[in-house]
This record gives sequence, structure tokens and C-alpha cells, in this order.
Amino acid sequence: MGTRIIIVVVLAAACMAAMTVHAAAIVPPKNCGKLEANGKRYNIKADQMRCRTARKYARRYLTSGRKPRGYSCRNYGRETKIKFRCSKSIKVVFAIRR
Repeated sequence: MGTRIIIVVVLAAACMAAMTVHAAAIVPPKNCGKLEANGKRYNIKADQMRCRTARKYARRYLTSGRKPRGYSCRNYGRETKIKFRCSKSIKVVFAIRR
């Protein structure tokens, strides 16, 4: 009987410990507003960077095709609303066609 109580108490403690562990919150990208480049409108989104910087990088990339220093960029075709996405480590900026 005593062994049963110990097992129940250990299992209850393990369940309580498992419920108190929290995962890191997933935060969606910031909406940095609309931008017009080459006669087309885009919605700029940024993750882990300031909107001011994201808009500057997006305008330069959309008008001249120059990617920000140290970033890798990918252009998307017509099959998606995303125009481009540039990333460097955890910093990300992308544009959505409007």
C-alpha cells in the first residue's frame, strides 16, 4: 500500500512539473505599412527589426534590386502574393503585393 502512494505522488508531481514548462511565445511579424515602388503597392512586414529599417531595405530592393548587406533574398513568382523575402539570421523583411 505504501509503495502505491509513493508512485501516485511521484506521478502527480511529474504531471505538475510538465504543465509548468512554457514554450517561447511565437510572435507574428510587425506590419510596417504600405509602400509604393515602381507604380505598385506593397505591404511591408518585418520580424526582429525596426520598421524604419525594414521600409528602407524594402524600398531599395524593390526599386533597384540591391539586397541589404549580409542578407540573402529570394524573389517569388506570380503564384504567390509575396514579392520578396530577405533574411539574415533571425532578421526578416518581406513585401506582399496589394
